[in-house]
Amino acid sequence: MSKDRAGLDITNLRAAWPREYGSKEAEMNTLDQELIHTILQEIDNHLNRGVLPVHNDHLKHLSDEGKVLEYLLYMKGEGLISGDLITKGTNSAPFRITNIRLTYMGIRALRS
Repeated sequence: MSKDRAGLDITNLRAAWPREYGSKEAEMNTLDQELIHTILQEIDNHLNRGVLPVHNDHLKHLSDEGKVLEYLLYMKGEGLISGDLITKGTNSAPFRITNIRLTYMGIRALRS
């Protein structure tokens, strides 16, 4: 079982990661635990204000736009959030995540 710095299992995400996005292990080892917490807070703030549906464009100010999508894919794979992945192109590259919601695990991580 592979774990990132936050102690979260990244095995499932590694298997689903498209090869064109580079070495997922290297990418996942650089994830910033504080940014993950900030993203969870921002999702919670949007939901509490009634902003629906929450999507990755609402969160792009937190980091580079491409990086936010990468973090959201990671968080979805870890079960911290749920949402609908929209892909684009013949290779089904991740394009956007919409209808983002916190899961029970995500709420627990946010409150800890």
